[in-house]
Amino acid sequence: MDDDQIVQEYPSDDVNINDQEYTDDELDDTIAEEIDDSEEQSLPSLTYRVENGRIRSMVDGQDAIMQAIQKILMTERFVFVIYDEQYGHDINELIGKDMDYVYDDVERVIREALLADDRIDDVEILKKEIVEKNSLEVAITASTIYGEAVFNMEVKT
Repeated sequence: MDDDQIVQEYPSDDVNINDQEYTDDELDDTIAEEIDDSEEQSLPSLTYRVENGRIRSMVDGQDAIMQAIQKILMTERFVFVIYDEQYGHDINELIGKDMDYVYDDVERVIREALLADDRIDDVEILKKEIVEKNSLEVAITASTIYGEAVFNMEVKT
């Protein structure tokens, strides 16, 4: 058999699914519609209650989100490979900066960190107060799917 006699057939651009033929473009549109129709769902908030670094029991709802907020604000972003790039805070970037800069930028840093959690709808800084030359006390309210979470934190520069 010489090369002139070899004929190779390639499948057409049509795809047969459930005895219905689709072109590549129709299949792409069908897949896109399926993706659009599906909703993102939040994972359940049931998790371990951690006290003094030890697992004590299980926690859910408002208590779980409060624990999540504490954990987010204790975790520096991009340091621990177990977390994705959205998890944690960038507060350490404020270390060594002028207190006026920190005072203005701390709200953005806290909002970005907390709003990465899909259970948190909004973050409001209620109060910022310079307590020492390198320390700022911040009062925060987070609107969550479980209600309001109010807490304070200290930012040292």
